[in-house]
Amino acid sequence: MKIGIIGLPQSGKTTIFNAAAGKSEAVGDYSKASHRAIIKVPDHRLERLSELVQPKKTTHAEIDYFDICAFTGKGKAADANTLQVPDDLHYADALMVVIKCFTSDCTPERNFNLFIEELILSDQIIIERNIEKRERTAQLTGDKEAASEAVLLRKCLTSLENGTPLSLAGIEDSETKIIKKYAFLSLKPLLVVLNISEDDLGQGDKWLERMGGSAVTGIREFVAICGKMEMELAALDADDRAAFLNDLGIEHPAMELLIQKSYGLLGLISFFTVGDPEARAWTIKTGTKAPKAAGEVHTDIERGFIRAEVITYDDFVEHGSTHACKEAGKYHVEGKEYIVKDGDVILFRFNI
Repeated sequence: MKIGIIGLPQSGKTTIFNAAAGKSEAVGDYSKASHRAIIKVPDHRLERLSELVQPKKTTHAEIDYFDICAFTGKGKAADANTLQVPDDLHYADALMVVIKCFTSDCTPERNFNLFIEELILSDQIIIERNIEKRERTAQLTGDKEAASEAVLLRKCLTSLENGTPLSLAGIEDSETKIIKKYAFLSLKPLLVVLNISEDDLGQGDKWLERMGGSAVTGIREFVAICGKMEMELAALDADDRAAFLNDLGIEHPAMELLIQKSYGLLGLISFFTVGDPEARAWTIKTGTKAPKAAGEVHTDIERGFIRAEVITYDDFVEHGSTHACKEAGKYHVEGKEYIVKDGDVILFRFNI
């Protein structure tokens, strides 16, 4: 899973990157530097399974975060020459948008709208560079695919010109497949991080309510965190971090909530494989059937899939082992149509 962290100048996006990745990249220097990190997804369930199984290795799911300087803060006043969007950003699964909420004069609604305008502009530029080529190809060759693509691009352009991002333009799944190659930014899910001040700790709800009108389930999700404090927490060792959180009366860092929100926004869940060599979390889309999930472990397992032997996470923790779950009747065998659930502990049987 790849998430691009973006925001307008001085929004604190590199601070959020440092908090998420446990890094110490320079902040406030207003440089055009980009940063990248692959981080382990915190999952207390995996840690509990490892305590029970005592494997030689524990492997968490991972997220690829990259912090990129790309947006001008000019909104509609930007143009093709000033808006330079790195290619990597187009291939992110989702965008994490950092909005400044930590000064008395901040204007989060305005800044959010400027950001949306620049996403729209980026997509307009791409369409305008391609639409005539597709229309010309369709006219000269009679290529039906080119003709369909041109009609869809024209529909997208109309929405963008009306100020509507493609995520809200009513584009069907079948149409999304046609324009997937363009990797439009305004079509991507947005996780909007309201970067609040330390004075507002525990009062994030007031910011969420303020921006609530811009939230759209499954398309735009909002979370309020104090990036400065989270960056300081990430720099501490585990014991000091736990003590600091305890003093604040907080059970988990807000960055864990942010990661959970990322999963929810993208429709992702985790299942687990456990054994003597390794306990591991695997990331799949909600609604994935057992053979496809097996393919995440290894393509040969999907190809030769026979069955999935499944234990729920709660049952595994209650009984403590695969053998004990079998004895308690909490072990079930599923076939090719089984839809894997979040937290399933699975052993795949296969033959090739």
